[in-house]
Amino acid sequence: MKVAVFAPNLALTMTVESGESDAADVHLHPGGQAFWVARMLSQLGVTAMLCGPVGGETGVALTALMRLWEVDFHPVESPHPSPAVIQDRRSGEREVFAETEGHGLDRHTLDNAYSLFLELALAAGTAVITGQSSAVVPLEAYRRLGHDLSSTEVEVVADLHGPELYAFLEGGRIDILKVSDEDLAQDGTLREDSDRAAIVAVDDLRRHGAVDVVLSRADRPTIARLGGDLYFACTPRLEPADFRGAGDSMTAGLVAGRVRRLEPIDLLRLACAAGAANVTRHGLGSGSQELIAQLAEKVDVSVAAPMAG
Repeated sequence: MKVAVFAPNLALTMTVESGESDAADVHLHPGGQAFWVARMLSQLGVTAMLCGPVGGETGVALTALMRLWEVDFHPVESPHPSPAVIQDRRSGEREVFAETEGHGLDRHTLDNAYSLFLELALAAGTAVITGQSSAVVPLEAYRRLGHDLSSTEVEVVADLHGPELYAFLEGGRIDILKVSDEDLAQDGTLREDSDRAAIVAVDDLRRHGAVDVVLSRADRPTIARLGGDLYFACTPRLEPADFRGAGDSMTAGLVAGRVRRLEPIDLLRLACAAGAANVTRHGLGSGSQELIAQLAEKVDVSVAAPMAG
């Protein structure tokens, strides 16, 4: 099983942690939403063909490191250096020492990245679309992707919100959209902290062109509209080693469940379990298949009435 993963914001991450006898322990690894999704996909037995721009010394390091993480990387050379972040976690909290942002892609790099990703998506039949932490890819490219993936009948799973989401939906459909209540509150589309408001927001996204929608809500039940039915999924509460990356792991679970053609309840159980497994570890986008399978059995999914009309 293969999927193509769109990666506009790959970054090189250097993390300083406490080692033995209080010595500094330095970890160097790739980062960014798309990489974390791809990494969890590999844990779930799905080959992720990760495609995105890299450049400069940080890009060379990123390309070399990808070989260590079981990710099928398809880099596109950029004249600009890839973003990087240096952070210290020896105190138990994440303290950023230095961070660089990505550069907007020039026309040639954008064309190369777009065509290569479309090629990979057509070969795989399934595309994973992620957002961007800085404006690297223009919104028009997201709109074109929406159109071209829909017209070529490539199945799309997306973890998007804000302008990128609506630009993509202007061009075409999203088969499964994963979004968080925090994202929707930031966008101004979720103005009230209630189940009713969350369901209204989910249904509004469906009217905009998302076929199925999964809304994660931190420690509250996940809400999903799948095949017209309304689902609530409750995951066992685990003590988090690091809460970051849970949403990206959940997206990977949705992708893996979709390519395996799981039924909606099993799809939600796998996605929620992948997100839960991630928080038990410090490494983002990580978790063993065995733990995820065991947690999936503990996810409680209830079904409400079918959507009217």
